[in-house]
Amino acid sequence: MRLRNYWFAPLLLLAGCKDEPEPIPAYLHIEPFTVNATGGADWQKITEGWVYVNNQLLGGFTLPATVPVLADGESQVLVFPGVKENGLTSTPAVYPFLERFEAEVVLTSGQTTNLQPATKYAPAAIFPWSVERASFNTTSVNLEDRDGDSLSTFVLTTDGAFEGRSVLLSVDTAHRINDVATELLLDLPVTQAQPVWLEMNYKNDIPFELWVLGTQGNASELSLGVYQFVPAENWNKIYFNLTTFLIALNQDKYRLLFRVNLPRDDKGNIIQNTGTVLLDNLRIIHF
Repeated sequence: MRLRNYWFAPLLLLAGCKDEPEPIPAYLHIEPFTVNATGGADWQKITEGWVYVNNQLLGGFTLPATVPVLADGESQVLVFPGVKENGLTSTPAVYPFLERFEAEVVLTSGQTTNLQPATKYAPAAIFPWSVERASFNTTSVNLEDRDGDSLSTFVLTTDGAFEGRSVLLSVDTAHRINDVATELLLDLPVTQAQPVWLEMNYKNDIPFELWVLGTQGNASELSLGVYQFVPAENWNKIYFNLTTFLIALNQDKYRLLFRVNLPRDDKGNIIQNTGTVLLDNLRIIHF
């Protein structure tokens, strides 16, 4: 049994004389989420389930998990899909754009009830880029070269792609920097009450960076660094909450920038002669 909780409401023991037996919990065994959306669960990385039973929060559990519950009889179970916000294990969070799973179950002390939670994107979720454009499987691509070197731009490839086509960024000693930006994003909400997230898949053998750029009118472009990726041998999925970055920039229009740069040591010497980054499924999402 694998059980890992980040916050757990204490199980309430019945008061009574010291020789009164403690209550025997029922158990919920919760499998990983299935996802009713393009790509299914393979395109997601739902790591936790946040569990409520009869409106009581039991905690966030790494799935699959077997959860003890002090309840008996007909009970309402809610499981909210959770992800690692900004890729950090220390910040598990309910993902607001995927719907919760609901079930009515009969719990029995000492017995286990199995649940297979399912979710899908909330109907109110807004995607500025369609699934086809975000996955680069269409002729209309939402990227542009930003480093001024026509020989270090991006290419679309099926070789080693996550699915269909992926974006390939490469660098070498002759072309040490590769900057690629998305098209401008307009009308994004800039308030804590309306969070904006980025979903993306990536695979890389060299560190690279994610930046948010903002512009207003004819003023110079502003930028904020969001994240520095370490090499990932296999395809990985990450979820970024961009809300605080958008609020800090406070501009009218935004774009994402991906920067690949040959790494150097403390003395400025290049320590890696070549490097590649693969990107896929760049999905901006908000309400």
